[in-house]
Amino acid sequence: MNRMVAVLLASAGAAAVLGGCGTTTAGTPVTVVREIVPPSTTTAIVAPPATSVVVAEPPVTVTRAPSLTSCQRLLAEGFSYTYAYSAWVNAGRPLSWDADRDGYPCEQSYGNRN
Repeated sequence: MNRMVAVLLASAGAAAVLGGCGTTTAGTPVTVVREIVPPSTTTAIVAPPATSVVVAEPPVTVTRAPSLTSCQRLLAEGFSYTYAYSAWVNAGRPLSWDADRDGYPCEQSYGNRN
């Protein structure tokens, strides 16, 4: 263990006994030698942070529902057959809306209109 030695100079009027080696007189500067023990060192142990558990769910396969036709979408959104017919005319009378090619669109969704 390391030890440090401190030296203290006592001013006039101080008296000290130096380990039985003699005495001093008043007004004489005295050197007092005293051991100072440094504070003991402390070792801190730092624990690692607590671990956390993460539960990962297995992957989910998402299957897309088949897309709706234009007629099915119009019916699902609450539009009337008259509106669907007007939309068919405004879209240029696409054949995909009139499955049996009889001039009445959306019959599979709204029912037979001829």
